[in-house]
Amino acid sequence: MVIAESTDVVIVGAGIAGLSLALGLAQQGIKVSIIEAGSQPLAPFPTSDLAGWDARVSALTPSSSAWLADRGVWQEIEQQRVGPYTDMAVWDGAGTGRIAFSAESLEVPLLGHIVENRVTVQALLKSVCGQANIRLHWEDSVETVDFSQHEAVTLETHEGRRLTAALLIGADGAKSRTRDLAGFDVRTWSYHQHAIVATVRLVEDHQKTCYQAFLDTGPLALLPLSDPRLCSIVWSLDDYQWEPLQSLDDDAFLAQLNLALASNGLTVEAIGRRGVFPLRQCHAVDYVQQGVALIGDAAHSIHPLAGQGINLGIKDVAVLSEELGRAWQQGTALGSELTLRRYQRRRKTDNLLMMSAMEAFKRGFGSTHPAIRVARNMGLSWVDAATPFKNWLARQALT
Repeated sequence: MVIAESTDVVIVGAGIAGLSLALGLAQQGIKVSIIEAGSQPLAPFPTSDLAGWDARVSALTPSSSAWLADRGVWQEIEQQRVGPYTDMAVWDGAGTGRIAFSAESLEVPLLGHIVENRVTVQALLKSVCGQANIRLHWEDSVETVDFSQHEAVTLETHEGRRLTAALLIGADGAKSRTRDLAGFDVRTWSYHQHAIVATVRLVEDHQKTCYQAFLDTGPLALLPLSDPRLCSIVWSLDDYQWEPLQSLDDDAFLAQLNLALASNGLTVEAIGRRGVFPLRQCHAVDYVQQGVALIGDAAHSIHPLAGQGINLGIKDVAVLSEELGRAWQQGTALGSELTLRRYQRRRKTDNLLMMSAMEAFKRGFGSTHPAIRVARNMGLSWVDAATPFKNWLARQALT
């Protein structure tokens, strides 16, 4: 039996980007349906045990948390657990170059927050479920999309739903089926790396500092959680390196981790369950076409070494929500390519600049050429000493 449903916007994907956009649109009076292939996530159960922490976290900038606060979500996140960070320490594991950033030098209270992804998702879900004009369908997926109707898109789902809307949004991640069904051209390549993620406990206090080491094995980040001795690690390793390391037992893995951190006074004493995922870069040639738009990782996915992926996604959400809200107030078709192109113009350059910067970091710090090693160590030391320039760089990461 076919279940027919008419709405203004269909969003495919109930992750952070998809839920954020649904909330931003619904609060402007726009009717939204969300299709999510996964099951409804369980609420996190706060515990001091390492197993109770989500290994996948995001480094949310002040601008991202402000956008969430304006929609009543950040207040709920803060009631759970967040790890504010005030400092960043970055060093080259193959040399002496290092650089440090601090909120104090920028005259701001903090640089950002480390938040478990499931905490953010649950806070968004609580707000989304409080909106009468949002319908959320779990454990369902899009099978076909028909763009032949004027100012309307029709979707058929695996569970027998037929949804008709003015606009379809792909928020279903780097392997977006929405993007594929709509025929978007994509530029993608593999970093030939995997990232190992886990929650770890330090011997000492993390002092609200994000640590980033550029090692021969790949970048290693320690991100401070709300517990003063807990951090989330993201260790990116080349394809031939990650599997032998991931296959080690916890004691052997900790020995390798502490060896990597030995020169910087950090010691890890315990580790939770480890996860691993492949690293690829992906960028849609266009983010929009008549009746459909892409946001977040469906439009662009980057290396996690700077933790900027989710912030780029929230910027997408903020801009698209604003453009669609303006069209709604003016009575313009939500799926109009003219409306959607304004979103693309405002976001594509920013995303490309960040992707290019991450690619440059990846290549520069991934090189073992002696001349490049010397140059990057000198560069880090020079920037660290050039306080005004260093602070300017840091301020760019706050927005």
